[in-house]
Amino acid sequence: MKLGAQFFSIRDITQTEEGLRRAFDEIKKIGYDVVQLSGIGPIEAEVIKDIVDEYSMPVTCTHQSFDNIVNNTEKTIKDHITYGCSVIGLGSMPNEYRGSLEGVRQFLKDVSEPMKKIEAAGLRFAYHNHAFEFEGQNVYDVMIEEAPSMNFILDTYWVKYGGYDYLEYIKKIGADRMTNVHFKDMATEPKGVICPCGVGVIDFKPVIELCDSLGIPYALVEQDNAPSTGDSIGQMKISHDNLRPLF
Repeated sequence: MKLGAQFFSIRDITQTEEGLRRAFDEIKKIGYDVVQLSGIGPIEAEVIKDIVDEYSMPVTCTHQSFDNIVNNTEKTIKDHITYGCSVIGLGSMPNEYRGSLEGVRQFLKDVSEPMKKIEAAGLRFAYHNHAFEFEGQNVYDVMIEEAPSMNFILDTYWVKYGGYDYLEYIKKIGADRMTNVHFKDMATEPKGVICPCGVGVIDFKPVIELCDSLGIPYALVEQDNAPSTGDSIGQMKISHDNLRPLF
């Protein structure tokens, strides 16, 4: 399993080409192997490809907007092919689909055609969870069961926050439908706050062992609140240094 950095964690420095190049440089120096692109500025795919090639740091997945996936599917596919990324991710379903089983099923219907186009191009569409999927009726199970072509980017923090076992969900989804797992930790104090990996309550050693046994190739560190600390790169270094001995 390779250790990667989710660039949403350092979105404060990735809004320009110069900033994105700096981000790759800093993350490479820390020792990460791969990256996920999310929350970056409007940077052309060809420029991203040049930076990826320069630093030899593959992009294993992205988070794209719902609009890009549904209404600009062909360009989104083309961009991912350009910089060599095989997984088009969605960070969350839009608010209008949440809160009911009917809404979630409508979401699955609305992404079905873009998903077919993505698959036809040899890529994958993957959904990233939060905690709302586990509130009330567990619609995460519905998504897994009723959309067999859908892939997933499981987030350890949000599964735990939702009151479920991330190890059981990693087993349930499996390597056939998941190539990227988000490693995100939960602090004890203040309770429930996102923190660097290895600082909180989540034990990542069994997560890594399970992913290795299943053949899931990428762990991506995500710390949503890292920019608010004033040193997002420093936060990512803490996570890396805590996790690296476990790989």
